[in-house]
Amino acid sequence: MNISSYQTILLITIYRAIMSLTYLPVVNTPPGNQDVWIMILLSIPYTIVFCFPILFLSNKFNDLTIIEYTEKIMGKVLGKIMGFIYAMILLIFNIFTVGILVEGLNTMMFPETPTWVTASIMLITCAYVAYKGLEPMARGAEIFVPFILIVVLIFIILGYQNYDFTVLLPILSDSKFKDINKGAMYTAFRFLDIIILAMIAPYLNNKEDLNKIFIQSVIYSLSIILLVTIVTQVSLGIEFAKYSNFPFFTFTRLINILDFIQRIDALYIVSWIVGNIGKITGYLYFSALAFNQVFKKGDHKNYIIPITLIILIAVILIKDKKSILGIKGLIEDIILVMSILSIGILPIITFMIYFFRRKTINKEGD
Repeated sequence: MNISSYQTILLITIYRAIMSLTYLPVVNTPPGNQDVWIMILLSIPYTIVFCFPILFLSNKFNDLTIIEYTEKIMGKVLGKIMGFIYAMILLIFNIFTVGILVEGLNTMMFPETPTWVTASIMLITCAYVAYKGLEPMARGAEIFVPFILIVVLIFIILGYQNYDFTVLLPILSDSKFKDINKGAMYTAFRFLDIIILAMIAPYLNNKEDLNKIFIQSVIYSLSIILLVTIVTQVSLGIEFAKYSNFPFFTFTRLINILDFIQRIDALYIVSWIVGNIGKITGYLYFSALAFNQVFKKGDHKNYIIPITLIILIAVILIKDKKSILGIKGLIEDIILVMSILSIGILPIITFMIYFFRRKTINKEGD
């Protein structure tokens, strides 16, 4: 069960980018104005700094997942507790992803379809692919990720008539350096997909490529987010982009080719669904793997169906009670807290303990 560096880059890139292709949270991140693109660029070094502890330890223990090396460093009890937290964060994040996908489908295509029907169809598909394993997901990424990127690029090119770049001016006139830095840190911390990379590390064909995979994934995903943000803002306007639930989808509906090609936005919807299915499948698979490595009982495939049922029940309970994107501010706060915990606090603790215990740990490894 090994995958190539190229396949991993594709997976991590689309896992991060697909959320922006859905509801574009960066437009509501400080400074929340025409200077958001500057904030996105500034988030690159912050992402590298914040992810350093996980990246360092994943390189040091490249035969182990983040769950396994955390237990090795922290000891059995603390290691299992921290591993369980990682697994729960992957599960909770996937619940939000499924819920937002279902809400998007209800808005764009199936307004009268019950939540349980839409969510069941999506999750059955994802569970089936996840059950097939990592290699089929990785091979599939070689097809569906380029397809999504090509579709996005086509819409960006076709939408040129709607662009008004003057909305991005004047640069830095309405933003404080403090706000841009704050937004850059928020964006960097939301790179929760570093945990997925830390789960994939032992299965890489070339484990020495881990740093290269990380850097390229960060640059490629943020480049996509940057382009999507700019074209959305210059097409819809700064304020409308902030208050639209699905900004990039709204942008695609503005495109009209020769006045006779109707609903070209359907092509985007297809690519968007495929991308979300890919991300949900990946997070479902790695959630199952994480719980399996925490509890060390049975095969990880045995956890896929129970986790799928938990996600389905949670989505139905949440979505039928309240619009998920209607409280996206709260969701973003929850995701931020989970990200700070899983990318900042837990890895830093593990990193520090490793340096205190590295001689003992290295001897145990020998």
